[in-house]
Amino acid sequence: MIVLQPLDLTDALEQQWESVITQPLQARPLYEKRGESIRYTRIAQTMLGVFDDEHTMKEYLYNLQALPIGWTRLFDGLPKTIDAQTRTEIINILQIHKQTPLSLNRMLAFFVARQLLPLMQTDYKETMMQAFKAWLELIDHKYPHFAHPNLQRIVLDFVKWSKHYFPLWLAEAPYEVQMPKILWYGPMTESEAYFIYFLYLFGCDIVIFEPTGENPMAKYGLHGIPVTKLAATCDLFEFPYEKPLQVQTVTARTYENIKQNFYESSKINYPWKYMEHETRAILLNTTYDEMFILSEAKLEHREGFDADEQYVYLPVLFGKIDGVSADMREYANQLKRLKANTLSYVEHTFPLIEPQRANMQFYVQDASTNGELDAEKMIHMVNWPYKDLPIPNQRNIAKTLIRLIDMQIIQRLPHETDVDYKGFIMGQLFKIPTEILKLYRQFDYSYENPKYILFIEEDAKMQRSDALFLVFLAFLGFDVFIFSPGGGNNIELFLAEPIVMTHRLEKIEFHLTLDEVLVETTQSTKNKRMSLKNIFNRIKRRDF
Repeated sequence: MIVLQPLDLTDALEQQWESVITQPLQARPLYEKRGESIRYTRIAQTMLGVFDDEHTMKEYLYNLQALPIGWTRLFDGLPKTIDAQTRTEIINILQIHKQTPLSLNRMLAFFVARQLLPLMQTDYKETMMQAFKAWLELIDHKYPHFAHPNLQRIVLDFVKWSKHYFPLWLAEAPYEVQMPKILWYGPMTESEAYFIYFLYLFGCDIVIFEPTGENPMAKYGLHGIPVTKLAATCDLFEFPYEKPLQVQTVTARTYENIKQNFYESSKINYPWKYMEHETRAILLNTTYDEMFILSEAKLEHREGFDADEQYVYLPVLFGKIDGVSADMREYANQLKRLKANTLSYVEHTFPLIEPQRANMQFYVQDASTNGELDAEKMIHMVNWPYKDLPIPNQRNIAKTLIRLIDMQIIQRLPHETDVDYKGFIMGQLFKIPTEILKLYRQFDYSYENPKYILFIEEDAKMQRSDALFLVFLAFLGFDVFIFSPGGGNNIELFLAEPIVMTHRLEKIEFHLTLDEVLVETTQSTKNKRMSLKNIFNRIKRRDF
């Protein structure tokens, strides 16, 4: 019987892990063998961010994974199938525990007896059982009494993956000679995180890279693997299986350093400075005339614009204009100026957003961690509709969606459950029109923001999904204008609190259409030209 006792690198040696991982266990620091017990140095690193920039990091990762040391790239795709008998055995154990709670030792005994753990007929049986018991204790701490719906999936995946990989690794070399070397890149699901943590408990070499800087294991409460924060962060990029085609020049690296050390730490704005930030809308309360003046101002020039390391605070206009002005020409001109903006979108028919027909209950579950929606899980769902957008845009859409749910700005229906409410908002906001996504792609947060202009014509009825869509756009950073010539309630019917700035004008018009308003502007201009022409003709004829 062999008992493996891994030790993490000391602080003095931590920076040398790349060279240590290439060495066999016997050649590593602190190696010691006493009878059946083997102590050895194990590599465990979570590298958050990038060294200098994306190009440098790609070159580094390519060279690292190309080392001839037998990496197992688990992020490439873990097995997805489990045989029916194994699945039944696991479910039966969990069901027994649910009816009559088992101690950790008893649960361990059940897993051994039902042959659900690998290596039970090898010299590494004791090491496997010790690691599995420590893993169960970790789960019991996170999910007391194993009473959580996530638990079954975590255990099923653990058994499926451990029975697949451990025999393969042992066939390559005895564990006391060469431990598996696990390379992980990018985010993780909860099952993946717990499986990798088990490999850490067993004593494998574990190296994790996440260029965005978000710790993929800490979000699940797993903190044992040492963390190193690198100099910078960047968007998640495709793992470089082949040598990168791009190499950043010295001039480009110098520019990046200047940008980071000068611009990033100052109030000076430059194009796409806040691309990685999450938007936080600040709804401005203005006078009627001021609303149109501010609509032409860049966000950085509006009162309330600010940014920190995580958020950019956007002063936006969310205005409703009830009725029409006594001066119809002025009213039409205001609308026409908004419409003329290159980042404007005008709508006058409902629905504003295609109704969601799918049952979203299972999608809500897939996008959740511990019962709470998780933006990272959401954007990695198979049916996530915005995969073509840059990752920061995707992440911001998902986080804004979740914030809308948490704030419950849109009223809940009577008897609507939490899952139903989440499913409604999530489902509708999975239907954002292509035209709006194109506007959002052009939205540089500190400069000009997109405008959404809704003109409500007679008998047009706003639905709850339409109100949700308008609020979502405002929270994302759009200016939203609702022209309601009839002056009736519409969006107010679906809001839990009055967040829309309303201006009531002099006249109520029940039959006015958008085309008539725009024609009014054109006709007024035509009449003005005709009047000037008549004056010039009269001057020419001296008819005065």
